[in-house]
Amino acid sequence: MRVKKMPALALVVAAAALSLTACSSGDGSSASTNTGASTGASGSTTAGTSTGGQGSTSGSSSSGSTGSTGSTGSSKGSNLSAKTQSSTSGSMCETDHLAFSASASGTKNEIVVNLKNTGSKKCSMHGFPGVQLVGPDGLGDTGPDAARTDASASTVTIGPGEETRFLLRYIPDASGSGKKYTRLSVTPPNEKVSEIVNLNDLAFTIAASSGNAPDVYVDPVGYHVGSGK
Repeated sequence: MRVKKMPALALVVAAAALSLTACSSGDGSSASTNTGASTGASGSTTAGTSTGGQGSTSGSSSSGSTGSTGSTGSSKGSNLSAKTQSSTSGSMCETDHLAFSASASGTKNEIVVNLKNTGSKKCSMHGFPGVQLVGPDGLGDTGPDAARTDASASTVTIGPGEETRFLLRYIPDASGSGKKYTRLSVTPPNEKVSEIVNLNDLAFTIAASSGNAPDVYVDPVGYHVGSGK
């Protein structure tokens, strides 16, 4: 039998083909391995992020719980503060437990309205009273409401038998055709019930309201004659 020899060029081509096949197989295996590792790493990272998110959520929940507890504590503190303040300053002064009167302030065109606590417990007021002018013909003969000044209000506490006051200022009529008012309808701060206060010899006359400029102004409660308060 006669053996055929392959040309040298053919052997070189065959060897190159085998080498290329081996390299391709190795790259594919390596790529597959890397892909798996990448997938594993990705899965691990994703899982870690998810867990972290839950932990963050759980942490937020825990924080919220702590905040809630803190809020509850704050609420208790507020209640305690409110009770302390209530026991110190008393409840809101009600119209039914106040006596009203008017007196001269010693300043021209200015009246002091006195509010006396006739109840058995101390009470507090804060802010501006409501004041409406009333004519000599009764409640059907009402005039303008007093406008508030820019004075700052403070909380005033009065015990049984004690008084607080507020100032009422007015611009008297100079035309000779104004309206005379002999009484005031006064509503204490944060109250809805009013009381009539007779002005007696302190009755005054103001011009009919023109434009937006009021003729009567009221200060917040808390003015005390002779004490500077």
